[in-house]
Amino acid sequence: MNPLLALGPIGIILVGVLSIMFWKLKRKVGLKIFLAGGVVWAAAVAPKILMDYGLTPTLSRWAALAYGPAGIMAIVGVYVGLRTGFFECGFTYWAFSRSRLKEMSVDEATAFGIGFGAFEAILLGVPALVQILTFIFNPSLLNTLPPLEKQIMEAQLSLPTWVVPAPIVERFLTMFIHIFTALLVFMSVRQRKASFFLAAFFYKGFVDGLVPYIRTVLQPAISPTGIYMAEAVIAVIAAAAIIGIFPARRYLLKQPSTQES
Repeated sequence: MNPLLALGPIGIILVGVLSIMFWKLKRKVGLKIFLAGGVVWAAAVAPKILMDYGLTPTLSRWAALAYGPAGIMAIVGVYVGLRTGFFECGFTYWAFSRSRLKEMSVDEATAFGIGFGAFEAILLGVPALVQILTFIFNPSLLNTLPPLEKQIMEAQLSLPTWVVPAPIVERFLTMFIHIFTALLVFMSVRQRKASFFLAAFFYKGFVDGLVPYIRTVLQPAISPTGIYMAEAVIAVIAAAAIIGIFPARRYLLKQPSTQES
């Protein structure tokens, strides 16, 4: 086992915490806006988790039996993408349109996206850290796992140290994806233009829709090379978000109701 792998989830948690601290100090945004983003993230993820216990495994088995790996990548990819767009963008739209959040400033809307991504990072990092430390301090627990799960877990816990930055970079890049889509949905609510919501829906859906392909072809869970190949895909997609954030903020700043004080 490689105990330094614990630095990965620690870094993921820090991405979430430091992102909130940075924007709060830079733009003087209240913590409640970040918290609102985190609450909406939790609300959007909850039904996805429930589906992963029921519908998702059934659909994956059917796609694999009927069409093989290509079926998993295509059918499950479309399903995952539409699900993410519906819940994450849909819940964000509902939160903006049905609450005082629609009166946010541009900096607050950005903070909402940061909160959305930060809570995701923290709540992904904490259980990953606990899992790694549990097996490191009590390796005999591996023997309680089914043979296949034990083999996968041993492979993950034996990855080289140079993979540690990968998940940290991924969470950092994903933060921009959440910020960009939050701004697009905010623009849709404020300007009453469905095109902005659809852009967020399909963009975010495309990101998650690639997950089955990445897991099937690149196998980042057990392949160090696959990990960085997967991060390269995320980096390309996130670049569009990073570029898009600036014109989105400029567009909102031109609207009288979202001018910064």
